[in-house]
Amino acid sequence: MKEETRGIIEREIDRLAFGYKNEEIEAIQETTPIENTEEFLLGHTLGYLRRFGEFVVLMQEGKLTKTDDKTITRILLTRLPEIRKKLMRHLNK
Repeated sequence: MKEETRGIIEREIDRLAFGYKNEEIEAIQETTPIENTEEFLLGHTLGYLRRFGEFVVLMQEGKLTKTDDKTITRILLTRLPEIRKKLMRHLNK
């Protein structure tokens, strides 16, 4: 993966802002049996970031290799504590 491509993915994580509203979270809880809302929203966020990363690689480099996939995973795992912290700050407003 090119540094430019990796930079785009990293910047998306840096600027990550959560738009989850209390009403939306409550609606999710009413319709979906969720034991842990924070973990559910973290999973949703990580899924979004993974797909975003794959899309960026495809657009920038024309194909997604297994190495690219592993790099995206490594980026997300490395930044996971920061992503979780941002989510918790958002939920505890």
